[in-house]
This record gives sequence, C-alpha cells and structure tokens, in this order.
Amino acid sequence: MLRIASACRAATRASTSRAAILARPAAVRNYSEELSAADFDAKWKSYFEDQSLDSHAIRRGLNDLFAHDLVPEPVILEQALRACRRVNDFSTSVRIFEGVKDKSPDAETYNYVVAQLKPVTEELEVSLPEELGLQ
Repeated sequence: MLRIASACRAATRASTSRAAILARPAAVRNYSEELSAADFDAKWKSYFEDQSLDSHAIRRGLNDLFAHDLVPEPVILEQALRACRRVNDFSTSVRIFEGVKDKSPDAETYNYVVAQLKPVTEELEVSLPEELGLQ
C-alpha cells in the first residue's frame, strides 16, 4: 500500500513539475538601457567616482563599460584612471588604454583619447601600453 501511494505521488509530482515548467513564462532580461549620451557619461563617471570601489569592482565596471559598442569619453576614462590610482591598481590602468585601442575604429581616435588624457596620465604617473612595449 505504501509503495503504491509513493508511486502515485511521484507520478503526480513529475507531471505537475513538468506542467509547471512548461507553463512558466521565459525570463526576459533587458541588458541595454536607453540612456542619452549625457546620462550615460554621468552614470559611468559617478560609478568610478565611488570611493568604496575595490579593484574587482573597478575591473567589473570597465568590463561592462567596454561591452558597449563605443569608445568611452575621456571624462569617464579619467575617473576610471583615478579609481585605479586610488586602489593602486597599475595593471588595470594600462588595460584601460588597451581597451580603448581595441575599441577605437582607427589610430586617430585612439590618439585623440590619449591626448585628452595626457594631463591625467602625467599627474597619476600612468604609463601607456606603447611606453611599456606592450603594443
């Protein structure tokens, strides 16, 4: 008697769980926010200005930032470089320039960003990948 009841419960659970799985709506995730250029810049600038960021959070933010199909504005990159300096993460500061070079459609764009960030790189004593022989 116990085996039959147990078998009936198992069969009911199997059919119920399968039906429940099929009836559940698929999860929909929206990974892209519709932000204006100014809002996008303000969002990332304020992210990197956060004093509580550690190296991991900075790298994650940079990964998310570079996942977009654009070259980040120098004001965003300046705050990212300052965040790297705040936590003494030299390697990530160099990786920022590598990411910009990868995202830049041409050398002119990369050179523009580097020129805009030159005062910051001198102030923070950050080296470019080219100066280190990396590219």
